[in-house]
Amino acid sequence: MKYAIGAILGVALFAWLFSLCSPPGKNKTGHEYMPDMYHQVAYEANQYSAYYWNHWDDKSVRTKAELSQPRGNVDGTVARGMTGVYYTGAGALDVVRGKNASNAIAVQPNGHAPFYYQNTEEDRLACEQQMIGNPFPITQDGLDRAKPLYNIYCGVCHGEKGDGQGWLVTMPDSKYPAQPKNLMGDDMISAGNGRYYFGIVYGKNVMGGYTDKLSFEERWQVIHYIRSLQAKSKSLEYSETANTLSNIEQPAKGTASGPARAGAVIQ
Repeated sequence: MKYAIGAILGVALFAWLFSLCSPPGKNKTGHEYMPDMYHQVAYEANQYSAYYWNHWDDKSVRTKAELSQPRGNVDGTVARGMTGVYYTGAGALDVVRGKNASNAIAVQPNGHAPFYYQNTEEDRLACEQQMIGNPFPITQDGLDRAKPLYNIYCGVCHGEKGDGQGWLVTMPDSKYPAQPKNLMGDDMISAGNGRYYFGIVYGKNVMGGYTDKLSFEERWQVIHYIRSLQAKSKSLEYSETANTLSNIEQPAKGTASGPARAGAVIQ
């Protein structure tokens, strides 16, 4: 009798242990051998929603959504080499970049810059009206660096030509719910730079913001690149030697910023 009971208990224990490793079904994930071997507790980068399976920090004063967001700087501080500089001339940028004899320590003018507009429709309109000039001049180097950034972060929706025909829209059997904005339309060509910068910071509709993807200077260089696509669509010039699209953005090596044409930006 004693051996029979032991055998029965052994079989029951084996069956129970085997059930813990049951395979997943159509509507169930199956059983886990032990907690956290399948559902990790680590937060993933740029994952803004609360991580459901993470219970290790339940006593934190911050929500799981806050814990899963990218970390910012300590209030009132700016990381070394991450300053934002508003363009005031080539000489000023040379100083910041360490090319001036009086300043041997270079910092990149592409980091943090104050942005005092809130994510409201009222501030969006105010930003477009008040943020007019691009703080960086038109340079070939800037356009070359901005092209891959645009294609990575913008082109997938707005298209490589900026016509709103990105891969998410044109791929086979695509059912993307929102048609991306056609940046080559006259309304976007005449839109102020602030409209673009505000959209990059906060996003619009189903488009999210890109402040954690594009630095201060990169945002403005991408705007330059969009302007160059707009000029190309109108058979105009937008380069470091001439700008016949508008009288706003200034070429780095030339003074030719022709009179604003039909559909062009007017200051």
